[in-house]
Amino acid sequence: MISVADTRLLLTLQFPYDDEAGERARAFFQKELARGVILPSIVLTEFVKIAGAKIGIQAAVSVINNLKERGMKVKPIDEETALEAGKLLVKHGSLPFADALIAAFASSKIAEYVLSDDPHFQVLGCKTRWF
Repeated sequence: MISVADTRLLLTLQFPYDDEAGERARAFFQKELARGVILPSIVLTEFVKIAGAKIGIQAAVSVINNLKERGMKVKPIDEETALEAGKLLVKHGSLPFADALIAAFASSKIAEYVLSDDPHFQVLGCKTRWF
């Protein structure tokens, strides 16, 4: 059961809103990682933009490299995924472009569900899981 990570998961792991949430997020992520987690390349962009402003670009890249060393697989936005995201945006044009690209991994069956609490993914027809 491969899942696809949303930027919110990486941000929650790095910047939990409290200690309990951080522990729960880490335990949740570890279980998901054992099943298989892919990280769309667009998430790299979002994470570095947000986390890089808080902890520095090199530290943000180090976080990503650590996740990759732990088994998370980065997947590029290929032609099939881009076309699927475009189809989703035709139906839901007011939703964020990045969310459609992430959702495309689930709607095209590359992943079974999205690791996020963002309601946009449910609107886009994706199953979601959160800690």
